[in-house]
Amino acid sequence: MMKNLQLINTIKITISIIVVIGVIGFLISKTPLSLYFFQNSELKTDNRIIPEVESISYTEKIDNFALQEFNESQELTQHTKAKTYINYKNSPTTLLLPVITTYDKDGLPEYQINSESANYLDEGNIKFIGNVIIKPITGDGHHVETEELFVSPKNNNLHSNSKVNYYDKRTHIESKDGMKMNTKDEKMDLFGYTDIKLDNDQTLKTKNLSIDRSKGNERYHSKFATTYISGDNRVNSEAMDLDMQENILNLIGKAKIENKDVLINTTNLVIDQSSGQERYYSKHNTEYLTQNDKIYSEAIDIDMKGNISYLYGKVKILQSSGTIIDTNNLEINKSNGMEVYKTNDKIHYKSRTVDLKATGMHYDVSRQIMELNGGVFGVYE
Repeated sequence: MMKNLQLINTIKITISIIVVIGVIGFLISKTPLSLYFFQNSELKTDNRIIPEVESISYTEKIDNFALQEFNESQELTQHTKAKTYINYKNSPTTLLLPVITTYDKDGLPEYQINSESANYLDEGNIKFIGNVIIKPITGDGHHVETEELFVSPKNNNLHSNSKVNYYDKRTHIESKDGMKMNTKDEKMDLFGYTDIKLDNDQTLKTKNLSIDRSKGNERYHSKFATTYISGDNRVNSEAMDLDMQENILNLIGKAKIENKDVLINTTNLVIDQSSGQERYYSKHNTEYLTQNDKIYSEAIDIDMKGNISYLYGKVKILQSSGTIIDTNNLEINKSNGMEVYKTNDKIHYKSRTVDLKATGMHYDVSRQIMELNGGVFGVYE
């Protein structure tokens, strides 16, 4: 009887232990905090470190990676090197600190591209990420900085959807919405609003700028509205074409020149800075507006350094007083703080009280003194 009682107690104790263990196991499986506690307790006890998933997800890793690529004619087209090459299981292959060099048909290096990292995409395309720099090996060519760049080695195309900084010996260009470039034809398109800062402290603001460096050229072209800023002068036009080698800027379409003293409306304005000069000229009808006068001519040529404007062809001056002066080929000299209208051609001066004809005029605008020359004939009312 005593033995049976001890056996029953033993069974009860065993069952109790099993129930307690089961409850603890259930709590651990249902309670993340408890699981975290037990897991961390084991980690502290064993002093182990569990590696991150990224550190074990690659299938291949190569330090000091290098790769040469050839075309069908076995000509070297591209050389790639990187600090580290990593081939991941479920992500694009990655290059750390990559440097890619492209070669021309003669086997000479053309461009070098480097960035913080790069991913190999489908069909051999490459995506550069972080501080991407494109620079010509010889020093002449497109020098570009951006944050993201896609390269298609098969067709030599490069494009970016990020802000782009473009550098030249004489310019710094910034475009808002990226670029597209082909390394073989030496042409580049910059997208979005674009600022061009020239080395002579002049600025062009436009949109969707094309840069052509093919065949020894260096031309900037835009079909969109353009603003040219030089000192106090601001010129608005409908499009632009800038020849950097000749130092000639064509502002295409309707052009408006503004400064504190004058407003000039004309068409197809040329800004010529070759040979150290600075001329603004147009062979089209021009409207020259000052505070007191409206002057119309068939063409204009402005020496910006000498501050002298030449209005060519038939010229009509409409003064705020109502006076009308008809002549040809008028010179407006605003140098040394003066403002003088001068012509040696025939003059027809007509006001409310007088009608005069002469040959030649010298009109000091600031002093309001006019001299008519060459046999003045007049009728007074």
